Amino acid sequence: MSTRVRPLDEADLPALAAIDAAYAAAHGLEGAVSPGALRFFGRNEHSFTAEDDGGGPTGFLLAQAVWTGDRPLVLVTRLATRPDAEEAQEALVRALVKSAYDAGVYDLLARAPRTDPGLQAALAAEAFAPDEQLAFVRVLGSRGAARQAGTEAHHG
Repeated sequence: MSTRVRPLDEADLPALAAIDAAYAAAHGLEGAVSPGALRFFGRNEHSFTAEDDGGGPTGFLLAQAVWTGDRPLVLVTRLATRPDAEEAQEALVRALVKSAYDAGVYDLLARAPRTDPGLQAALAAEAFAPDEQLAFVRVLGSRGAARQAGTEAHHG
């Protein structure tokens, strides 16, 4: 079975939301797909949907270019696929690298859950490498309070 990668489309919402919900649950993440997210990420050339021969979505990549004041950076918010779609991970990473290169953006930053060795391998296959920095995240407001309570329950 082959994988085709194309730009995001709002019509993908139901399928991508299901893929995202399963991926988020499997890796302890918050969901990333919503109507607003698809509209936002659909307006740039760095976000994609992967689909199989039958045309059904098998995964997606949400990324955007960010200007840092010095040079642009492509930041990956989420790359998620169905569990049976390893080929889609690889195709999405290749599409990301090509879109960044074509846009003249040479710095890419992707975060991968520690629990997703397949995504880590797909990134490594395209010459992504872990850096020496740790990611620290703080969420403010009621979402942050709920997140902190969940973290304390896991570690307490």
